[in-house]
Amino acid sequence: MVMAPWRRLVGISQAWIVATGLFLLASLLSPAAASAADTDGNWNLDDGAGHRLGGMIYESSDINAAKGLRLRLNAESPKLTLNHSRPLRLSGGKDQDWSLANLSAELTASAGGAIPATSSQFDAGCLDPTPADGLPLKITVPSSAGDLSFALSPGQVQTLHSLTDACMN
Repeated sequence: MVMAPWRRLVGISQAWIVATGLFLLASLLSPAAASAADTDGNWNLDDGAGHRLGGMIYESSDINAAKGLRLRLNAESPKLTLNHSRPLRLSGGKDQDWSLANLSAELTASAGGAIPATSSQFDAGCLDPTPADGLPLKITVPSSAGDLSFALSPGQVQTLHSLTDACMN
């Protein structure tokens, strides 16, 4: 049976609409899209036990502090305070572990000011050795509720890889 030309055109149009719809749906539901906010330096961490942190990675611009990248974490759970004296631990597969120096003292608003209890800041410079590609990373944050562990999303892991790659070049 031979199709009329207009039916063929309608069939092709419908196929394109379905393909476009599937592409948009897949991009909305993919893990990369789900963590898109985490790939631009802004992070949301949730340990599943009611502890939530917001974070961001940025370049230090304080003239009184060493240059370099910082990871600032802010407690978003009620009554949770962050430890200002202990380092943050990052661990990955293949027995890779890193300790990120606690730089919370840089958070003081002025000389002699108090460090905010709900914020901590860490050195997010180059990770040496570079984390193994494709393996998950876990971040352990010292807090008033003990050491809190968060599994990083694929977007957050990719951000760390990108930062380390940029440092090495």
